[in-house]
Amino acid sequence: MSLLSKLFGGDKNAEKEVKNLLNGLFGNAQTGQPTAAKPETPASAPSTQPVQSNAPAGIPAEENQYNYNGTYEQYFEHVFAEDFPAYRFEKSYIDDYGKHRVIYTFFSGAGKALVVELMTESSEAVKFRNDCIKAGVPYLRFYYDHEGWWNTRSYLVGRMRGVLNA
Repeated sequence: MSLLSKLFGGDKNAEKEVKNLLNGLFGNAQTGQPTAAKPETPASAPSTQPVQSNAPAGIPAEENQYNYNGTYEQYFEHVFAEDFPAYRFEKSYIDDYGKHRVIYTFFSGAGKALVVELMTESSEAVKFRNDCIKAGVPYLRFYYDHEGWWNTRSYLVGRMRGVLNA
């Protein structure tokens, strides 16, 4: 049970509001980026249609998941293939309680070099990340639906190179 759960007696809505407020003030501990609080929307399975049709206003000119001509999964795979050709990756899915997560496991030779998880911002899944950490496998998480986070190519490549070249 987390400290916030103890403070709010299990009230998930109050707990999420406080998390959003703290993330907005101090930034997200996992990514180091500030987050903006926004009203919660029900999670839905990702569309197989290109993401660019839902592109928000103010999209950056740099290549990102919203201006790529394909789905967010195709965009990530495109970046992986072009910027990390020395690594082989395998793709799998986790669906828990209707929240779709995509797992990419990168291999260097026979060993696991990195695990990348794509997930909705409303997911609170931590078990998979903790399992990777316990196994000593580097782990990165990217949200495919967080408002204002574009997943630009330079951001993805920078984070991944930081782990793979460490």
